Amino acid sequence: MSAELDRSLAQLEALAARGGRPSRYDARELLLALGESPAAGGGARARIEALPPAFREAWEAAVRDELSMAGTEHVRSVDPRYLDRPGYDFEYTIEARARLEARLRGAEQLGLRTDEALAAAIRRADELLRRQLERRDRKS
Repeated sequence: MSAELDRSLAQLEALAARGGRPSRYDARELLLALGESPAAGGGARARIEALPPAFREAWEAAVRDELSMAGTEHVRSVDPRYLDRPGYDFEYTIEARARLEARLRGAEQLGLRTDEALAAAIRRADELLRRQLERRDRKS
């Protein structure tokens, strides 16, 4: 388990012990760390499942919120009205998509499924981005 993932889990456990409520920012940090350390999924999942049920429910809502925000950002960023603009920042979009993928992997390792409508929208956005990148590369 990476130090970053262990730290994120410890912070989540401390938040639960204080009776706090997890936010999407807590979810983001942990999902990114887990998505980048896929072999640690079992240990992370066990630690989260050991948290009180009401906290886990709030945690799952925070994860859904974070996935929704990151997925929606990706979908909107590849709107065809923007992709053709000179100076569109493809590198940022590609990097943000990689971070979204890490979040999705992290959620999957925790046994949390992505909403199918969101997953379908992400796939459509990925296809739009792929086609635009191919056009851009042909022009270069």
